[in-house]
Parts: sequence; structure tokens; C-alpha cells
Amino acid sequence: MKVNWLEKRINLGKTRCFVLIIRGVHLETSELYLDVVSQLEKRADSGLASMESYYHKTLGHKTYGISTSEIIELIRTFRTSFKELNLEERLKLARMFFESGFSEQAAFGNSILELSVVEILPGHFDIMDEIAGFLNNWGSTDWSCIATLQPMLRKYPKETLNLLRKWNSSESVWKKRASIVAFTRKIGEGDEFTDKALELCNNLIWDEEDMVRKGVFWALKDNMRGNKKKILDYVKSLRQKEYHR
Repeated sequence: MKVNWLEKRINLGKTRCFVLIIRGVHLETSELYLDVVSQLEKRADSGLASMESYYHKTLGHKTYGISTSEIIELIRTFRTSFKELNLEERLKLARMFFESGFSEQAAFGNSILELSVVEILPGHFDIMDEIAGFLNNWGSTDWSCIATLQPMLRKYPKETLNLLRKWNSSESVWKKRASIVAFTRKIGEGDEFTDKALELCNNLIWDEEDMVRKGVFWALKDNMRGNKKKILDYVKSLRQKEYHR
């Protein structure tokens, strides 16, 4: 059953969640979203939330204060329900989770993207770009890069690189970080994308945002495993530039 207009206000403890004008979303999908939010609200811990907020002092970041292990277990309980949705429904649901601003909801969004990665095509990159616009912390950003962007980079290198170049010049801190964290870990261990990693890292090496620069250093460190000489030569050239500045 599809609905063109859904307007539903719910009051869940301290959180007022106002879901309005969701076009083309199955009623089942919207109810699934509300069910997840309800379960998160039941587990909220204000003390832990205050601690989390201390470490994530970024605009728009919100948290229920739920431990990672508890979130992972809760995601498992919904995994079957997510699988029953088609790809378009899953992507819309993931977008709703990311748009909330809550890191725990973003974890659900990332789990859906990870579940869907084999089906995602370059034609879906517009919604991926929208989702990236809702990123507001390093944890959600890095998970998205490693679990979703890296498989896409291997499968569709040209299109994914174009998306990363777009993010690389974005005003968003988290899009910029994502554009380089995509080259960490297993991607960095090989030499296939070393030149591209250096290209995008070089654009942001002097970025004013700490979270962006930390992403650059992480990418450079991991890419040393794939091509140690090329990365060391680049670092040496940076030192020479810094000396002459």
C-alpha cells in the first residue's frame, strides 16, 4: 500500500519526532522507521548522551546515549525487515535515518547501505550525495566510507571518483573527510588508487578543519602499505614546500 502524503506526529519521551510530507514511501517503510525510533527512545541514556556530546561538538549532532554494542544488537533485530524492502524503499529509509541528525539513527542508515551495496548503481549516487549532506560526525562518516564507498570505488571506479572529487571541494567538513577516508584501510593497502588518493589528499592537506586533516593523514598512512616510496616522496615534497613558505 502506497501513500503520497503522510503526516504523523509522535511524542516519544523527550524526543518529538515530526514526520511530514513523505512522498512515495510505503506505509510499511514509514512505520518501520517509527518503530526503530521508538526502540531507540526506550533505550536512551541522558548521562551517556551528555558524554557523547562532549566528544562530538559538531553542528547538528544528536545522540540518544546508547552503547555501540546495544545498537549493533538492535540493528540485528531489524535486519530481516530491512531485507524485505526493495532497494528504493531501503534508500529512502536510510535517508530518513541520516536526516534525523542522531548518530544511532545514522548507524541504522549505514547498516541499510551496507546491506544494499551490491545493488547500488551509479544511478543512485544522487541520493548518496543527499545522504552525505546529513553526515555530522566522524563515526558515521567513516563507517559509510569503508562499508559502502570502498566497494563502490572498486566496482564503479570512474563514477565513484567523480563523486569523491565533488565532495572533495565541498563546503561540508564531512563530505571532504569522506572524499579521502574512502582511500584508507584495504583500498590503501593496494596501489590501484594511490595516485587518486594523493590527488584528493593534496587538495585538503592544509584544510582548516581538524577532522579533515586527520582524514588526510590517515589516508596517507594507509596508502604507504600500497606504495611506500610514492607516499614518502610526497611527504618529503610537503616538507620542502613548508620550508619555503
